Amino acid sequence: MSSSKHGFTDINTFGIEELANLVSMPIHIITPDGKVKMVNDAWCQTYGKKREDVLGLYIHDAIFLNNSFYVELDDDIKSDFMDSEYEMLEKPINRSAALVAIEENRRVSMITLSPTGNQVLVTSTPVYDEKGEIKLVVTIIHDLTMSSSWNNYIERLNEKTEAEAQELAYLRASLNDSSLLGNSRKIEEIRKLISIVAPSDATVLIRGDSGTGKEVVAKEIHFKSERANGPFITVNCAAIPENLLESELFGHEKGAFTGAVSPKVGLFEVANHGTILLDEIGEFPLALQPKLLRVLQEREIRKVGGTRNIPIDVRVIAATNRDLGAMVKEGNFRTDLYYRLNVFPINIPPLSERKEDVAPLATAFLESFNKKYKKAKFFTPYAAAAMERYEWPGNVRELENIVERLVIVGNEPAITIEQLKYIMDFALTEEDNPALEYSANTSLKDAVNDFERRIIKDAYGIYKSTYKVAEALQTSQSTIVRKMRQLGIDIDE
Repeated sequence: MSSSKHGFTDINTFGIEELANLVSMPIHIITPDGKVKMVNDAWCQTYGKKREDVLGLYIHDAIFLNNSFYVELDDDIKSDFMDSEYEMLEKPINRSAALVAIEENRRVSMITLSPTGNQVLVTSTPVYDEKGEIKLVVTIIHDLTMSSSWNNYIERLNEKTEAEAQELAYLRASLNDSSLLGNSRKIEEIRKLISIVAPSDATVLIRGDSGTGKEVVAKEIHFKSERANGPFITVNCAAIPENLLESELFGHEKGAFTGAVSPKVGLFEVANHGTILLDEIGEFPLALQPKLLRVLQEREIRKVGGTRNIPIDVRVIAATNRDLGAMVKEGNFRTDLYYRLNVFPINIPPLSERKEDVAPLATAFLESFNKKYKKAKFFTPYAAAAMERYEWPGNVRELENIVERLVIVGNEPAITIEQLKYIMDFALTEEDNPALEYSANTSLKDAVNDFERRIIKDAYGIYKSTYKVAEALQTSQSTIVRKMRQLGIDIDE
């Protein structure tokens, strides 16, 4: 316990209340159940409340509560007026420092706002009885607004925040809230290619295995282009029978063939002023390829049974999981059409070649399916690490399907490696289920520290955030940060 222990049963044993009223800083004292036991005159003046109105109230009912946060200050600033017992939270919390001090059984400091809007440092220190149990928590509130050291820190923080905001704005502008998820170098390269080709009207050929996300890339191109407000039409060339594909794409006139009882608008016309994605272009019938070539060359279509050419303004994106170059050599795909489509190629590697993308993809799918099925599930560190080691032959589509099944199956919030094994017939390795082997001379403390170090380090390697690590390990973020420091885990690893 970081605080010294004092034993007393009554708040005025040492004249605390009288002494507190001599101090210009606001002070309040609460009992372990969160009830206000004492406030000094400065507190009443700061919070604009009478002493008799707040005594006995739950602390959250007594104080103005703004988003608070632990803060890690620069050493040169900290040395001016701070001590070293500060923790880092990556997002604000809306809790009293005194209640956190009770929960974590230690002194806690937070930065928050007073009712007047001033920046204040709130420090809550537990006071213990003779049995070592918390008897009271004393909270002192220090106004930082006039502190030169704090002002310097605020200045630096504002500069950093402004720079980060500019960087974030640039990123959002360049990615346009990209739905193309992933952190790998290959995905970054694809994002750059998209940013280059999207503003133009160049025909794009997207190549990649089934399930790699070719349609996602096509949509990114469309929504980053000047055609973003126009239609985006997807045609699966392999799903439409050959005898119907021509009519579906180009439309037909009434009486053009048996069953054509009325004229039909084709999908190229529907996509006018927008984008059409010809998915599975490798399955496009050889007999119809000259007509598609004419559309690309002349920017006009002729309906089945029609006699006039109809001009269209459509951007064409094609996607395939086949080697069109090999098909050309085999005579199964026209050379001229291939070169018309392959103006700007984008290759999407399989998920097995970009394992860094598994975690962000799985996390995004998990959030989506949690919302859909009203669940609150999370991956345990070993389960998340095992998913990164899996080869994912079905690529992103397989990952999405597996995550949905994991959310649906069972009511426990934790998604464990055992569930992966059950759903995917996942073969466990020593990495996935490491044995903890210690010598006879290993102390229990060392064994526990070693286990905690391994668990926390693995979790941080996956989630890259102490907040998410705490969520996955079902503990508080301050506990994770404290243990990382105690165990010598570098959070920059």
